[in-house]
Amino acid sequence: MGVFFKRDSAEVSSRLSPSQRQNSPGSRLLAFVLALAFFALYSVYSFFQYRHFVTPSWDLGIFTQLAQNYARAQAPIVPIKGHGFNLWGDHFHPILVLLTPFYYFFPSPQTLLYVQNGLIAVAVFLLCRFAQQGCGKLSAFLLAIAFGLSFGIQQAVSVQFHEVAFALPFFVLSLGNLVLAAREPERAPRIRRALLWALPLVFVKEDMGITVAMIGIVALLRTGWLRGGWDNLFPHAAARSDDAQPVEPFSRRFQKVASSAITSPAVLESFLTVVWGISWSAAAVALILPFFNTAGQFDYADKVDFAAALGDPLQAFATLFYPWTKTFSLLLLLAVGVLLWVLSPLAIIALPTLCWRLLSPNEGYWESTWHYSLVLMPIVTMALVDVLATPPAFLSRMGRGVSLPIFRRTVAAAACGVALVLLPFQPLKELANPRFATTELSAVDQAKQQAVNAVPQGVTVASDLSILTYLVPDRTVYWIGHEGKPAPDYVVIDSMGAAWGNNSPQNPAGYASERFNATYFTVRTFGTISVMKRTDL
Repeated sequence: MGVFFKRDSAEVSSRLSPSQRQNSPGSRLLAFVLALAFFALYSVYSFFQYRHFVTPSWDLGIFTQLAQNYARAQAPIVPIKGHGFNLWGDHFHPILVLLTPFYYFFPSPQTLLYVQNGLIAVAVFLLCRFAQQGCGKLSAFLLAIAFGLSFGIQQAVSVQFHEVAFALPFFVLSLGNLVLAAREPERAPRIRRALLWALPLVFVKEDMGITVAMIGIVALLRTGWLRGGWDNLFPHAAARSDDAQPVEPFSRRFQKVASSAITSPAVLESFLTVVWGISWSAAAVALILPFFNTAGQFDYADKVDFAAALGDPLQAFATLFYPWTKTFSLLLLLAVGVLLWVLSPLAIIALPTLCWRLLSPNEGYWESTWHYSLVLMPIVTMALVDVLATPPAFLSRMGRGVSLPIFRRTVAAAACGVALVLLPFQPLKELANPRFATTELSAVDQAKQQAVNAVPQGVTVASDLSILTYLVPDRTVYWIGHEGKPAPDYVVIDSMGAAWGNNSPQNPAGYASERFNATYFTVRTFGTISVMKRTDL
């Protein structure tokens, strides 16, 4: 803790009795109410979005098919991705087996949306509780609001369910313990908890293992072993000129430092966490995903060329900021943590995600939209909590004569203010749109619902994006864009669907017949949607 900040009596008392603050019923209730409010807010948004057939992508349909098969105790064969496609060959996300009980009792795509909202709410609760211990009640309240309204969370909710939502609670539990470790005389127990909560992240997605390794590195820094080891290896660099003493041979000093890695509390566990994370990412990319992939490969191997980046690091560094879309996304990320979050060692945990996104040739990864920033939000916010809980020395000097609680509340209010300023430009603004925030179906919505009802249960159906997700329960659903699947029983085409652009088929039945080498006729037309059936059925 910086020594130049003024601390009032309440702050001193708070530092002396962290367990009392942690177990305060009022603190827990505040965090719970805030989490419940965010769950309700995002669930209302998800309800209206689903109600009005807003379909940003095919992902919700894909994960619904996965959950449906898990609920049936079957392998996650996802026809939307291709005939016989096993989703274990797409991304490494075994943690999604946790969807099974939810989908078993509530078999609907909406279930996945509410599970994601629940995971966000849990993360809000946990973050608020950790921040209460590190920064005080008011600061924690403001930081939890900033986190809950952050652009990464809103964008992820707007593009519906993705597996990375399961990472949120684990991130907060891990990083929260790292934050508190710096404030406690005995750091090892907290650091061990942080590492234990980080371990399951490798089962969220194949790239999360590298992030887990970064958590292990930060934990190692927080143990103090690295500094102590450096001082022991190079005592002349650490010693003052007036206290020079005889020094043991380097080999002896090295042996002592190496031995201390095993005996020092939480140091070995930190090293093992680094190995754990790297091993799982390597195994997922090199072995597991290709084994289950229909083409025997990792489909996202071209996401980023790390060899080229290592070969020309200066060019790679410049690539992180240009085109300017990348710079804007980085500035937005800095603003969410009011710049100060980068002063925490926890900030380096964001590097793996930022690197694969910004070094990728895929322009979609550079944007601040979609779900790609979701895992960054707990990192940024907890790094800011870390800075506020234990301000660096130079901040303490800058804050000479300033009350530490006031400093914390000011920064927390600024973070909350950033979230509120960005709110009109984020998805939640739709809740102020009367055409969105209503249960009344528009003519287009009614046509889509009628088209869904016109496709019998138990059949196979190929569809474009318009009602793809809504057909999934109790039907075998293919995406119309994939080849190599058997001729489906039904085909659904929306001539105004976004996937077609301005090139939708003029003769939907003829298009379906030619594409699937079978004869189809139009059963019904609902607005711009044609529902076609195979003639031999």
